[in-house]
Amino acid sequence: MRAEDLRALLTAQTIDGETPVWHKGLKDWLPLHQSEIGAMLPDAPPPVAAAQINNGLVWTLAVAPIAYLIIEVLIHAYQFSQPGDDFPMSSALIWIIPVATNCILCLLDEQQLKRAGYGFGWMTFFAVLLAPVYLFIRAQRLRQTPTYGYVWIASFIVSLLLQAS
Repeated sequence: MRAEDLRALLTAQTIDGETPVWHKGLKDWLPLHQSEIGAMLPDAPPPVAAAQINNGLVWTLAVAPIAYLIIEVLIHAYQFSQPGDDFPMSSALIWIIPVATNCILCLLDEQQLKRAGYGFGWMTFFAVLLAPVYLFIRAQRLRQTPTYGYVWIASFIVSLLLQAS
């Protein structure tokens, strides 16, 4: 790979100083910042270690489908307790609350990642539209096990099964 190609990848934030690199003559892979290629890195501090990033928001997002089911049950219970009343907004709330909450949690987490030095180009798109995709891409970029993504899928399936019963 040419130096220009590496600069382009660094600029696009596809790779960073922690990306393993190897070339002929090296015994083992090295983080980019420890190699002679590391001189191409911008003068910026390295990202915060992934283990130091708070995962509270993504874990909240991972179990959120169950919370949304509880909110839906409470809305239906309220409607049932008020026979004859019209609740045009409550049906919309069943969709608005989960969509808005997912967006807010993902965007807050994305901002946290940017402050920690992990700015990812397409993350805002996934954060707003596809929360589970965001969770899996986040885990990949931070080199974490995507457990919170699997928990989101399991929570979603459980909420669908409970809703169907």
